[in-house]
Amino acid sequence: MASFTFTTMQQQPTHYYFLSITLCKYPSSASSTHFLYPSPPKHQIPQHFIHRTRHASVRHHFNAKLSTKHYEKKARKETGSGFSSSSRSSNGGTERNKLENLFSSVLEEKAEKKRYVKDKKKMGFDSSSLKSSKTMENNSVVGKKSKKDKANSPVVHLRVQLDMCSKRGDVMGAIQLYDKAIKEGITMGQYHYAVLLYLCSSAAMGIVQPAKSGSGNRPVLNNGKLVDFDNSLANGSTKPYYLEDDEIWVSEDVKKHALVKGFEIYETMCSNNVPMNEATLTSVARMAMSMGDGDMAFDMVKQMKPLGINPRLRSYGPALSVFCSTGDVNKAFEVEKHMLEHGVQPEEPELEALLRVSVGAGKGDKVYYLLHKLRTSVRKVSPSTADIIVRWFESKAASRVGKRRIDQKLIKEAIENGGGGWHGQGWLGKGKWSISYTVVGDDALCKNCGDKLALIDLDPIETEKFAESVASIAIKREKNFSFQKFQKWLDYYGPFEAVVDAANVGLFSQKRFMPSKVNAVVNAIRQKLPSRRWPLIVLHNKRITGRKMDEPVNKALIEKWKNADALYSTPTGSNDDWFWLYAAIKFKCLIVTNDEMRDHTFQLLGNEFFPKWKERHQVHFSFSNTSPVFYMPPPCSVVIQESEKGHWHIPIASELDYDSERTWLCIRRANSHAVKEDSVAITEDSQSLNRNKEHTKSTTQTEVNSNFLPLNNGNYDKPRKLAEEMYKNITSISFASVSSDQHKLLSEIETAEMLGNCVIDFQI
Repeated sequence: MASFTFTTMQQQPTHYYFLSITLCKYPSSASSTHFLYPSPPKHQIPQHFIHRTRHASVRHHFNAKLSTKHYEKKARKETGSGFSSSSRSSNGGTERNKLENLFSSVLEEKAEKKRYVKDKKKMGFDSSSLKSSKTMENNSVVGKKSKKDKANSPVVHLRVQLDMCSKRGDVMGAIQLYDKAIKEGITMGQYHYAVLLYLCSSAAMGIVQPAKSGSGNRPVLNNGKLVDFDNSLANGSTKPYYLEDDEIWVSEDVKKHALVKGFEIYETMCSNNVPMNEATLTSVARMAMSMGDGDMAFDMVKQMKPLGINPRLRSYGPALSVFCSTGDVNKAFEVEKHMLEHGVQPEEPELEALLRVSVGAGKGDKVYYLLHKLRTSVRKVSPSTADIIVRWFESKAASRVGKRRIDQKLIKEAIENGGGGWHGQGWLGKGKWSISYTVVGDDALCKNCGDKLALIDLDPIETEKFAESVASIAIKREKNFSFQKFQKWLDYYGPFEAVVDAANVGLFSQKRFMPSKVNAVVNAIRQKLPSRRWPLIVLHNKRITGRKMDEPVNKALIEKWKNADALYSTPTGSNDDWFWLYAAIKFKCLIVTNDEMRDHTFQLLGNEFFPKWKERHQVHFSFSNTSPVFYMPPPCSVVIQESEKGHWHIPIASELDYDSERTWLCIRRANSHAVKEDSVAITEDSQSLNRNKEHTKSTTQTEVNSNFLPLNNGNYDKPRKLAEEMYKNITSISFASVSSDQHKLLSEIETAEMLGNCVIDFQI
């Protein structure tokens, strides 16, 4: 067990105040929760605290009122008292108070069960750890207890109070509850420690988000660096708190205190043999990250698998953040390797952090690897990632990597085998890069360099596999063989050239389903189809029944679709997403919908085929004053592309996936002759001049490449310098000794031509 030494901060009561907010009925004389912050103006107190308190009390009163009769019977049965209203009055309200206390205990027990089910999902517990935690809590209660005793037990009471601290982001209140529990000998379970560690780790990082309860995403990767929250405070403010967008920014003193208590809580958890889970170990890793200790953060992740815990993407964030911020490329990629070995795929924030540290270290092989990782998993990059990519291609390291001598046949075969748009054979060419922001036209041609970008679609085998996977999932989820019936219906009435997600169209921009919108889209898309045939309209049967659908206009539209054999109504209890998706895949046709297909239903399909298929077949729509407007699939695949010439085209993400004016990065070698085919390539040995001309060669190469950059970069004197350098080279060759070898002379002339990107013409 590693030991930690910290200096405990000195409490200064004059600088803090306690903001007590009671959200439950549990009595507590000495353990009220609070915020330990300096007193802000009244208007700065978050309003959602007041609303949550008010709503909780109203909800409790309403539930108690509805359940009075039910719990009166239960109370009489348990207490054995058959009192009436007159007897309650005569006893001075004593029996009434007993009954109210019993009501309260039963209601709190019921509420606690709901909170337990809800919180176990938020905390990321697996079933085994939940059982272990529940067993430990049950073992702390000796003998058989009544429901009232269990509801008022110290363990449950502590849990409720910790939940309140978590909902308010009250770190100091949670720490005081922990100290009190240790003093009173209360046995805490896994859940208690998970909430405490989450709050302490959040405070150690500088920000606490109320009502998160350990379910946070990846809060640590900000451009691959640790977030310095103190420097983010306005004008170096020394306030120990800062409220913004429901986030609590804590002071340096609170950060240090939370860090000390966090490791103390973790050591207590270990000494008491409380089972760990992913949430607790990730919280400890975050505390290690706040100290800049990436090795400790990585060790927390390494402990998970031996304990039977599956690490998640957020588990790797702390270690990766530290290594990337400190520039340790080897350890950063060691974390990435561990992720892949355990089935965790990095997403753009992680890849961006790795790219940043690789660019900083000038690691061309790592940058090339990450560009292809972004191509497969992200496809189009965010503006921040694009900035890092530009920084790489502007660097000296980028101009040095690459090869001039290539096998063009090998490159073409690699592109064909990969489906188009990339070859993966490494950097091609040498010299500086030219970087431009551009757009791609409707003809798929880059408007900067003129290259035609690839259109990457699923091949027939991939399409068949994709359709089979969708059908297998749908068959398992749909009841009464409804999906098999749909497959037979398609075989009889198909094929179709387009499918319309009628619910998505009919509910566009309003809550009420309108068949007239569906009809307008159907008529408009028919005009774009080669055969002008009706598209398939998939609609849940609840949309074609009811009072609104009995109106003559709506009823006539439904009948028209049915008579055209174009409508398929999915049965009750089914998910119509599976139906229209399968039909579009089966017939390799268009699907008209604005559904971005990002929810859990479509996540089951994975990223192997789905993104490529969706890009090539989805038609987005909107409505103008006169008719529907369609946004057809792009003329090329919106994905990072690498050409056989060594050029790169990188799409930048925009607000709309179907943005026709999307910005692309066009990146190519400034020297157009930087890449030569193997059949005409000159070997490096024959290219090199004698040693006393090496410096001239390198200088000339730099000047030639700079000459092809845009003229707005301030290098207006480069052509003159280039001419001077070329004159020196040509003069040295022309006035060489007549006795020199003729082949050597020609070789040097060719080298000079290549360096100058010109033809030397001797007028004799």
